Amino acid sequence: MAFPRRSSRSPRSRYTLGLLLLTAITLLVLDLPGTGPLQPVRDVLAGALSPVRSAGDAVFEPVADGWRGAVGYDEVKDENDRLKARLEDAKGDDAELERLKVENTALKKLEDVKTQGLKTRTARVVSDPSSSFDPTLEIDQGSGDGVKNGMAVITGTTSGAGGGVLGRIVETRGGRSRLELLTSPDFAAGVALTTGERGVIEGQGRGEPLLIEQVPATVEVEKGDFVYTSGIEDSVFPADLKVGRVHSAQKSSDGQYQSVEVDPLADLSSVYVKVVLKDPPA
Repeated sequence: MAFPRRSSRSPRSRYTLGLLLLTAITLLVLDLPGTGPLQPVRDVLAGALSPVRSAGDAVFEPVADGWRGAVGYDEVKDENDRLKARLEDAKGDDAELERLKVENTALKKLEDVKTQGLKTRTARVVSDPSSSFDPTLEIDQGSGDGVKNGMAVITGTTSGAGGGVLGRIVETRGGRSRLELLTSPDFAAGVALTTGERGVIEGQGRGEPLLIEQVPATVEVEKGDFVYTSGIEDSVFPADLKVGRVHSAQKSSDGQYQSVEVDPLADLSSVYVKVVLKDPPA
C-alpha cells in the first residue's frame, strides 16, 4: 500500500519563507521612484522589519562574501600574473640594453685602431676559446669576405686609445674564420723596441707573457717600455701597432743577450676586431 509523501518542509519553515518574500517585495515597492509621500510608512516598516532583514542578511551574507572573495581572488591573481609578465619583459629589455651598450663601447674603441692606409674588415667574435688550452677565436668574416689565412687581426687595447695585435687568421671558410691569439705558443711576429731594436716576439700560452729572445745585452730595456710591430716589408702586420709593454728583461748566462718578457696590450675579450686585408708573404 502506497503512502502519500509528506513534505519535508514544516508549516513554520513555509511561514518563515513567505515572510521573507513578503518583506523583500515590500521593501522593493517602497524603494521605487516616486514614492516620496510614503517615506513615513517606509521608515516605520523598515524599523519593524529590520529583525527580519537582519535574519536574511545573516543567511545570505556569507554566500555573498564567499562569492565576492572568489571573484576578488581571481582578479588579484590575474593582476599579479600581469605584473610578473611586465617585470620579466623589463628584465629582458634591461639585459638587451646592457648588451647593446657593451657592443657600442667595443665599436667605439675599434674606431681608434688605425692601420696607416691599409684596408681592413670589421668582424664580430662569434666563438670564444673552447678551453684554457684553446688559443683560437672564431669570427663572422671568411673567405667570401676577402679574408685569407695568415692575415693579421687587430683590436682595441685593454686601456687607453689605439690598437693592439690580437692574432692572425689560421683557417677560413665561406662566412667564418678562425684566428690564433698572439698568446699561442705557435704565434710569432716581427717587433721593434722603443730603442728601434728589432726582434721576433712569440707567445707562451694564455695567461703568460710574450717573449722576445736574443736581444743584445747592450740594448737598454726598461720595464713599461712599449713594444711595436716592426712593419718590415714582408710582414702582414701594420707598422707601429702596439703589441705590449715590457714586463721584465733577463740577461743570458754568457751576458751577451737578454730575454724580454712582454705583457700583451690587446683586449683578448674584444667583441669586435679588424682583419687587415694585406696578403701574407708567399
